[in-house]
Amino acid sequence: MNPNKPYAIGIDLGGTKIIAAIVDQHGNILSQASAATQTEEAAAAVIGRIGDLVQNVLDDSGIHLSRIRGIGIATAGIIDTQRQMVIFASNLNWSDVPIGAMLQERFGVAVQLINDANAAAVAEWAFGSARGTKDLIYVTVSTGVGAGIISGGRLITGVGDSAGEFGHISLDPEGPLCVCGNRGCLENYTSGLALASRAREQLLHGVTSSLLVENGNDLSRITAREVGEAAVRGDLLSMTLMKEAGYYLGVGLTNLIHLFNPQVIVIGGGVMKNGQLLLDEAKNVIRERSISRMANQASIQLTTIGAEAGVLGAAGMYYPSEREMVEV
Repeated sequence: MNPNKPYAIGIDLGGTKIIAAIVDQHGNILSQASAATQTEEAAAAVIGRIGDLVQNVLDDSGIHLSRIRGIGIATAGIIDTQRQMVIFASNLNWSDVPIGAMLQERFGVAVQLINDANAAAVAEWAFGSARGTKDLIYVTVSTGVGAGIISGGRLITGVGDSAGEFGHISLDPEGPLCVCGNRGCLENYTSGLALASRAREQLLHGVTSSLLVENGNDLSRITAREVGEAAVRGDLLSMTLMKEAGYYLGVGLTNLIHLFNPQVIVIGGGVMKNGQLLLDEAKNVIRERSISRMANQASIQLTTIGAEAGVLGAAGMYYPSEREMVEV
């Protein structure tokens, strides 16, 4: 990495949308572009679209490629950061895709991959309210549940770049079977999918809620977003479901506090957009269950970055001068 090059490019590669941005060392986005992922197409076509977005932000900003330190890519799934490959990503329908080599061949600059939850952790650490914190955990509560963990100033990725599968810690060994093969996973109780499923189940059993009327009596239209919005409006079922999800999240966060003794826990993800009730309940559980000294050392807060976390974290890998997390 050449520190004299002032910019990096971050890519947020999702199952529905790709976002590319040029980012400076202070976390300012100079140019941004997006496109539909179109996962029905071959991986090569999607990567070609990523390359076009990179070229678009370069052209729009007027910044020459020679001033770019590298391209960072935040994506879900199982990745190999040594070979810069997506090993498996169900949201993309990809297996063993050498995305790093393909983009490096096109642009001639370094390319690095990072898990999307880890990218969000880096974004908060590098540019957010937790800037400079050496012990930070970012938790995402969205369709699924995950975590990016920074301990002692280093990002913990594990031997296979898969550390931080917070959603798959088991809260009940006899609980419902999870898609991962485990039982009673946190994700089965707290994720967006779990909230929507639980709401539909309760409504099928005759529980009264404004959710039915607001969604035209069509249960298939009920998502975690609708549950969260209805909870804010005072719908009793939705409030109960959000508090239940908060209870289980609080149990999971207590485990993280006891394992890692973090200074800051930042919580983001789509479910948290209307998740104050959920967060309040989680904090109550932490106060009840945690070793008090450790709980008191952990500041728990909502993300201040939001939708740009992926691109900021991916680009942030190229600004390690104030941090120790990644060698590039």
